[in-house]
Amino acid sequence: MVEILGLSVSGLNNISYKNASSKWGVELAAKNPNIFSTLYLDHIEGMVLFKDEVLGVSSVKINKAIVLGPREHKFVSFKVWRKDWNIDGDQPSVKDWVVDNLVMEQSRNKINFSVQMGVWGQIKSGWWLRKSVIMNPRCMDLSINLVKNRGFGMLLNKKPIRCYVPMLDR
Repeated sequence: MVEILGLSVSGLNNISYKNASSKWGVELAAKNPNIFSTLYLDHIEGMVLFKDEVLGVSSVKINKAIVLGPREHKFVSFKVWRKDWNIDGDQPSVKDWVVDNLVMEQSRNKINFSVQMGVWGQIKSGWWLRKSVIMNPRCMDLSINLVKNRGFGMLLNKKPIRCYVPMLDR
C-alpha cells in the first residue's frame, strides 16, 4: 500500500511555451500489509502528470534495498525536476494544450496533478518463496493550492491519500 503524505511544486510562475522550469517534491509512505512476507524495493521511477500527460520523470536507483517487513511502513521521498517544456534530455515533450491548461488553472491558484510510479522489488516469504514484482502506484487528482504569483504550492490534506497499487509478477 502507498499513501501520499505530501506533494509540493515550485517554479510554476513563468509558464510559457519556450521557457519554463518546475520542481515537484513527493513524500509518501510505503506499507507492507502482508503478515508473513517481506518486501524488498530496489528501484523507483516517479512521474508527475497533468490530465494524464506526463510533465516530468525521475528515476531513483536505490543502493541498498528498502526492506519492509511484515506490517511495516517506511517513508520515501523523491524529486522530479523539469527544465524545459519542449526538449529536456530524457523527459517527454509537453504539448501546447497542456501548457494552455496549466496557465488557465494557475490563474485560479489551484492545479490538480497526479503521481504515478513504477516500483521494482522482490517478495520473500520464509526460505523457500522468492518472487520478483513490479508495482505501479497511482495517486490521482492531487489538488495543489498555489501561492498567488509565486509559482509555489503544496498539497493541503490533513490525512494521507491512499493510492491505487496494481502489482504484477515478473
